[in-house]
Amino acid sequence: MNFDFRDTFPRELNLEPILISGSDSMKFTKHTYLIAKSIGIKPVLYEIRYEIHCSPFKQAMIIDDLLAVGYEEYFYLFNLTINTNTLKLKMGGYFGHLYYDPDLFYITDAGGLYCIDKNGSVRWQNNSLAIDGVIIENFTEDKIIGSGEWDPPGGWRNFILNKITGSTVK
Repeated sequence: MNFDFRDTFPRELNLEPILISGSDSMKFTKHTYLIAKSIGIKPVLYEIRYEIHCSPFKQAMIIDDLLAVGYEEYFYLFNLTINTNTLKLKMGGYFGHLYYDPDLFYITDAGGLYCIDKNGSVRWQNNSLAIDGVIIENFTEDKIIGSGEWDPPGGWRNFILNKITGSTVK
């Protein structure tokens, strides 16, 4: 699946957008459009409404019947079968990156990491990994290896987390 984020409505597609940011976001005047494309299949258009621009990072993926999207200060988990939000999670500061490791989503923000299951439940969160960005470098069977920026620009410190609890191992 290929994704394209656009700030203007893609009229050329002649599609009605599906709102994934929730009905409470209708009051927001800013919006972006996410086009999901696959070879030989008609594209699908999603709309995200938001209040403030705070992040250059944006990412989307489809796992089974779930659309996972990180954009601005939120992470969205949207059920494609029943066209409804499973989770709308406000990030600490801004959305950073989205990772998937068997059956779990891992979402980073300015200072931490969230572990979320496919039902939209937050299994754990660790908000003490950085002040301006978290990156996961590797997953092992029982650990998450990454780094967090504590002294911008460039002041990154490595960490190792327990994959089950999110607590710091090293």
